Amino acid sequence: MDAPQHHPATAALQNLFNLANETEREVARHLELNLTDYRALSALLQSGPLTAGALGETLGATAATTTAIVGRLEARGYAERLRSAEDRRHVHVSATPAAADRIRHLMLPLMDATNRHIHTLPADEQAAIAGFLDVALTLMQDHLHSLSEKDTP
Repeated sequence: MDAPQHHPATAALQNLFNLANETEREVARHLELNLTDYRALSALLQSGPLTAGALGETLGATAATTTAIVGRLEARGYAERLRSAEDRRHVHVSATPAAADRIRHLMLPLMDATNRHIHTLPADEQAAIAGFLDVALTLMQDHLHSLSEKDTP
């Protein structure tokens, strides 16, 4: 049986996902991190400070694995543990400004080139692209959620 034919935009989006994965691996390599540690750092940069438990939940990692990840990120200067001012027993893990700067430095050429290209397009095309990407993001989040639900007993 033949596979269904997909719209060229669908195929291009799948190729973009694949390149995003490759880019993630290369950024991790430039930071001298393994992919799991890089994903932990990315989670911290996106969410802001998290408890080790919350970071572990985000990553789907055990407490021991999360502790090791945080230790490696701290050793590289990419994360720091911060005690809560209200309750010194609570510790949050935060990405350092140096980590954010390094990742920004690695990603800025792509972001700037994309931004320049989008601004060369007519306003209606810019709006259509933004709308499509918003829908693609929602579809991907929904798909990820449905995959995650399948893993839950």
